[in-house]
Amino acid sequence: MRHALAGIIRAATLAGIAGLMAAASPAKAQTVDFAVWYSDRDMYAPIMKAWAAEVEKRTQGRVKINLQFSGALVAAKDTLNAVRSGAVGGGTTSASFVIGLVRELAYVEPLFWIPDKPEIANKIVKEVDAITSPLLEKHGIKNLFSYPSAGLVVACVNAPIKTLADWKGKKIRTAGRWQGLQLRALGASAVAIDPGELYIALQNKTVDCTMFLSNLALSGKIYEVAPYITYLREGANSSLYYMNLDLWKKISPEDQKTVMEVSADVVKNSGPHVVAEQERALGEMEKLGAKVYRASDADIAAIKKQLAPVWDEIAKAVGPTGDPVREVLKQNM
Repeated sequence: MRHALAGIIRAATLAGIAGLMAAASPAKAQTVDFAVWYSDRDMYAPIMKAWAAEVEKRTQGRVKINLQFSGALVAAKDTLNAVRSGAVGGGTTSASFVIGLVRELAYVEPLFWIPDKPEIANKIVKEVDAITSPLLEKHGIKNLFSYPSAGLVVACVNAPIKTLADWKGKKIRTAGRWQGLQLRALGASAVAIDPGELYIALQNKTVDCTMFLSNLALSGKIYEVAPYITYLREGANSSLYYMNLDLWKKISPEDQKTVMEVSADVVKNSGPHVVAEQERALGEMEKLGAKVYRASDADIAAIKKQLAPVWDEIAKAVGPTGDPVREVLKQNM
């Protein structure tokens, strides 16, 4: 009896020690293969590389973001489903790819949804994320951060767009349903093309023009096949950087907090840099032969007036659950 009791005590002691050792052992490291559709030549690439490096540093290697550029893992149009299914750990796409899951994000897809003023843009994105990130989690997606866009351009093959009349009859590549409605309001025809196929489409004149951002037009060499560029300055589409929710839950709460802190810092601190880089990209394209027209405030005001009815169409389609997002935009624009 005495020997049996001693054995039980000894076993319990060993189990307790093992439990303490397990509790004290470091959390399992998580490597997140992260799909990035744009090139590592793009101005956003150094920002994302710095983000990934800081996450790894501050989590002491427990969270490693393995960035894969130029659609090496999966095309932009397939990224969301790949991340939801767990085939890919994380990725980035424009909001237009995500609206099918969370219709409230329809407000951050259109042209001119956000100004090119970093302090205002960061405030808008932070407030919109607070509303929409919980909605994404219901669909298995953890939104790490959203990036405010700026530097909108329309790049055309044969002729520039300077006036409202110039939009009429053009076939223009754009991203998403609401940008398509906006183009129709301007008298153009909208065509949906994956960013990875855009250069060839312009080269073959499948479309006359494309809506893009200045930096992406430079890194994607769009100016080579669509050299007539009109600079519209403000933003179109928000970029979401997200992870598979189940994978996210495998990261410790402390490291989750660190990842979100690093992500917030990236958005906050790089805003002025992004605006400056959009201007730099435009100037670089001019040096490379692009014919650039910088739209005036009056030009942009005329376009916005023409597009105003589309916002009411969005409200009808999204319904009252989107009102908080629309109110954020109205208060800050």
